[in-house]
Amino acid sequence: MVAAALALAGGASAQVVARHVQDGELAVSPTGKPYVAYIRSSTLRIASRATSGRWLTQRAGPVTPGATLVAFEAGKLGPVAAILAPESRGLVVVQGRRRTQLAAGLPAGVSLGWPGLKLDSRGLPVIAYTRWRQSTHQSVLVLARIDKRGRVNVRNVTSGGFPKSFVAPPAAPLFVGGRVHVIESYGADGAVGTIEWHPRKHGWGGQYIDGGVGDYPVGPLLAATGAGGTVYAAWTEALLGTGELPVTLAVHGRSIQSNFVLNRALTTGLAVTRAGPEVAANEWLSADELGLPGSGVSWAGSVVGHGRRVELDGWLADLAAAPRGARDLLLAGPGGLSWFRSPRAPQIRVSVEAATSGTGAVVVSGRVRGGSGGNVAIVRERPGSPRETVGTARLGADGSFSLVDRPSARPLLYRAIYTDAASGIPYAALLRQPVT
Repeated sequence: MVAAALALAGGASAQVVARHVQDGELAVSPTGKPYVAYIRSSTLRIASRATSGRWLTQRAGPVTPGATLVAFEAGKLGPVAAILAPESRGLVVVQGRRRTQLAAGLPAGVSLGWPGLKLDSRGLPVIAYTRWRQSTHQSVLVLARIDKRGRVNVRNVTSGGFPKSFVAPPAAPLFVGGRVHVIESYGADGAVGTIEWHPRKHGWGGQYIDGGVGDYPVGPLLAATGAGGTVYAAWTEALLGTGELPVTLAVHGRSIQSNFVLNRALTTGLAVTRAGPEVAANEWLSADELGLPGSGVSWAGSVVGHGRRVELDGWLADLAAAPRGARDLLLAGPGGLSWFRSPRAPQIRVSVEAATSGTGAVVVSGRVRGGSGGNVAIVRERPGSPRETVGTARLGADGSFSLVDRPSARPLLYRAIYTDAASGIPYAALLRQPVT
């Protein structure tokens, strides 16, 4: 069954799962079947890829306007989604026709941190989240398990308001040697810390896997277990003094290591493969950085792993490991959410640069490394405005390309896009310095 699923998906080019949708979550079942969850028109929708190669979408139930899909997994009992209520004031876990409400009836001034979700070997949900009080910055880390009858077992992992945090700490559960561990990240008084909690005989013990100078975590904390029980965690944190939002990857095996893998990006995915961890994140340039009005953003999705960064075209919503070394990607672009499966880790790298001349012309050039010939599409971008196609440039024998443009408006950015013929994945490079 796994081989059949991989064979059907391996040679597929881009498949649009949800038109006009710009974010979602991706999960791969133990048999290799991909699922995509997203919210449209205040309804949770879950799409699955049939053996025919078609995507079949089902409505999984209504969602309160303003709620957010925050976690998604697929296991033996099918897909499971976690929905965070507006203003982070509640949490709903959706599995099939069952909807389980967690953290209902929060007191005034209390909200939830970004939760994490894992499924046990039976396909049952395990959820970690924090309750955070804005007035005191105190938090409580909570672990919840839902059994096959829908009964909820809730345990507090931390007590006494520790750790205090300027924002509600994100958290994520994971399985290590058959036992549940929980990781949370926090920031307070100019210091950040990330703790891995593990069960002990009479409670929980904690081990810092990262710490240092910083302000607070941003978005989800993603965690997974690799070979030999090695723990991996990835998240974004804010460094307000420098204006950066670095992505951290922490590894807890025989020793503990943590490093910044990107200087300014929002983390969206973590896949643990035989070759090691791979992080999905999104870099960006905003309209105000170009001196333009509005709040528009040009996104550049990236996969970072094994000492390599590969850039893709658009918002990289998620990344997942698939059977036999394959990778699944979920990308948001002008057409909506698209799914891709590559038989190996994304490897093609594109570079781009632009040089102006005294005549007003702009020479856009670059190189594609790891490609197999073909063309590169060049587009103009101004964050917040529809992008414009300049043309295509044929790759030289060494992967280089060049094209001359005469733009009518500045400042602007250029993006070079190389679509891999085998997988349909749009590899790209977004110019980081605008042409003025």
